Amino acid sequence: MVASSSADTPQVTVERNEHDVVVLTLNRPQARNAVSFDLWNDLDAAVREISQASPPRAVVLAAAGGFFCAGGDLKTPPSRGEGALAPAARLELGQQVMHRLRSLPVPVIAAVEGGAIGMGWSLALACDLIIASDEAKFSAPFLRLGLVPDGGFIWFLRKQLGVYRAAEILFSERVVTAQEALSLGLLSRLAPAGQATVQAVEMASAFGAGNRHSVEMAKRLLNTAESSELSQHSALELSFGTLSQTGEEVARVRAEAAARKQQKNA
Repeated sequence: MVASSSADTPQVTVERNEHDVVVLTLNRPQARNAVSFDLWNDLDAAVREISQASPPRAVVLAAAGGFFCAGGDLKTPPSRGEGALAPAARLELGQQVMHRLRSLPVPVIAAVEGGAIGMGWSLALACDLIIASDEAKFSAPFLRLGLVPDGGFIWFLRKQLGVYRAAEILFSERVVTAQEALSLGLLSRLAPAGQATVQAVEMASAFGAGNRHSVEMAKRLLNTAESSELSQHSALELSFGTLSQTGEEVARVRAEAAARKQQKNA
């Protein structure tokens, strides 16, 4: 968590590549992308725009300057307004943005270079996948600052690790290396330093090659799997399975597969 400095440039940039992958880049490198009200507002606007348009193939959440996110901006106050929850207004805004990010109908990949600290780690954990540089570090030094862990950090950590391992990381506030994070199941994949975003975009560009709509439905199944009974999950799976058997994309993919097989046997 570091101090901020002012900048006239957007605090989140948006780029949609030729494979229809949207790359959202946190753009406060002078502050190691510490989250401010302006950054949350820019990220919120970008996520809202994605959610209201035709879904892209996937979303990659990256960061400028070789460091993913240093957590909350300590040089600007986290409060705003006069309401009962005004002292934590920035946290509430961040929570809302993260919920919207998780609700996107397509996979979201966090590309972590350098490190993810505090709320920055929470933001990465809010994504569907995390690709991190093999030199990245993770830590959550909330307690030593007199703060309660935020951004859903405890919820994410306990879901992934169970109570005992989550408690050890939470209360010790130690640094977790990328290699340990991978072994604990907190990462999807390691990448060489400087290549996390490149590999995330490459992975995302291949999603839904057979049927773009099946990716959206698979994410919905993934998100509801833990909270639903098998019978409920099976009913939703049956509905989505029926939908995925219809439409132009399935017919196209099957025709292409048949053509390749015919060409191979010719």
